[in-house]
Amino acid sequence: MAFIHTNFFSAVLGFNTDLNVFVPTPNSDEILNHKALGYFHKGSRFQVLYLLHGAYGDYTDWMRLTSIEKYAQNHKLAVIMPSASNSFYQDMCFGSNYLTYLTEELTTFVKATFPVSRKRENTFTAGLSMGGYGALKLALTKPEQYSCSASLSGALDIAALFADDAPAGRERPFLPESLFKHPEQIEGSDADLFALIRKLQSRKEALPRIFQSCGTEDFIYPINQSAKRKLEALGVDLTYEEHRGIHDWDYWDTNIQRVLDWLPLVNDAVNE
Repeated sequence: MAFIHTNFFSAVLGFNTDLNVFVPTPNSDEILNHKALGYFHKGSRFQVLYLLHGAYGDYTDWMRLTSIEKYAQNHKLAVIMPSASNSFYQDMCFGSNYLTYLTEELTTFVKATFPVSRKRENTFTAGLSMGGYGALKLALTKPEQYSCSASLSGALDIAALFADDAPAGRERPFLPESLFKHPEQIEGSDADLFALIRKLQSRKEALPRIFQSCGTEDFIYPINQSAKRKLEALGVDLTYEEHRGIHDWDYWDTNIQRVLDWLPLVNDAVNE
């Protein structure tokens, strides 16, 4: 697996931003064990996962705290790990336009720079906690770009999340007033994932397949139960799992493997 750290100027954000990227390449194990090394041929590209961090995190979290490089290598999957600060993956009311950056500028940059597929069927999003919400937000904002989206311990029912006080002993790393012009009106807005789904359904647009997983001892478990009921009521293509676990990297390292097993991966290079 090739690891590339990129720092580039984002015109949307108005500052330099960092990006970690994994691109499948042959490794020594495959050579020593005489495995097929069909990585490179004319026009070859790879399926791609945009993998999002949670609150307090950044573009380094997934590669430092999980074995995502090894898991992606086994599937010949490219992985894009951007930073989005504590933006909740919004075009912030007072702050930067992270949603536009991620769904427009970043995808254009990635497709022009790295050998990743340009097809919707080969492009996926996933994330943890705040990034679990972000993964679905990206996919539902640009459903023509992403075919599958996965949330691990995600803050999916954002209206319910911001309606409640911060969990005991925890302070939020973000203020609703910095994210939304009208934080009291999140429900039904474009920040509300369920409102986005209803809007896409009314337009008869193709929805991404959704994977949702949460630990049963996680403080965010009740919000995931609420989200599950709402997603099921909307009739989306939902795969739901829950396992023993809390809001930590042990859970996310284990269950990102479940996400990769769920994705329609071909474990090989693709053409475009």
